[in-house]
Amino acid sequence: MKTKIFLFNILALLVILGIPANLWAGDMGTKVEKIRIIEPGEAERCANDFFVDNIGKEEADLKVVLGHKVYVSEILQPGEKRAFDLPATINVARLRGREDVSFDDIAVIINLGPKAHMRVRCVDLRENPLKGEDPSAVFK
Repeated sequence: MKTKIFLFNILALLVILGIPANLWAGDMGTKVEKIRIIEPGEAERCANDFFVDNIGKEEADLKVVLGHKVYVSEILQPGEKRAFDLPATINVARLRGREDVSFDDIAVIINLGPKAHMRVRCVDLRENPLKGEDPSAVFK
């Protein structure tokens, strides 16, 4: 039991540390598959990693559905952003006992408003963003 808790904490830490790194890197090394503004009551589907920005002036009620249940339920303040690594999110859900989620699932991002507008960017991150020339080689 202690081993499961320890492994879950390590995985959660890696996911938490990976999300700010994705935000810090911006769109460098990514291929944007689609960008869409979703209004209250609308949804978007992403089969890869995705970013969600509250571009409105009101709070946004964000829901992310994996499998048949809501997995993420958050209130985003105006201007607030979130990044999601879909394979890691699915892995954490499975470790938490969600057997209805598989690695072939897609995420459904829902804006429950009430007046907010969210921008959803589905992206395909490269396996190694530093593949090719190392940008830090200038400083070596």
